[in-house]
Amino acid sequence: MITMSAFPNAAFPTMPTPFLGLWSNVAGLYRDTMRTNMQQMMSSSVGIIQEHTLRAFITASQACADALAKNAMSVQQQSMERLADANGKAVGMLGHAFTQAWMGNVQLAK
Repeated sequence: MITMSAFPNAAFPTMPTPFLGLWSNVAGLYRDTMRTNMQQMMSSSVGIIQEHTLRAFITASQACADALAKNAMSVQQQSMERLADANGKAVGMLGHAFTQAWMGNVQLAK
């Protein structure tokens, strides 16, 4: 068998058992720290997303309500203008009819 070591029969020292437990504890410490960091990152991100979504929804609702109010005022104004125009035409038609009736009665009386 080909080996890359200059000392093929060299034995590596074994680690005492307490060091193995220590490395496991160190790894667990980093794992718990990373888990806490990720949980904080996720919960704070979710909070930010919820806050901005709520702000956007409120802003959109207010803009929509403002646009609907402006539209209602515009439609109401146009409606009143049309009704006034129709009222003027109706008065004109009634005036014309009365004038025609009166003129017809005047001509019959002659």
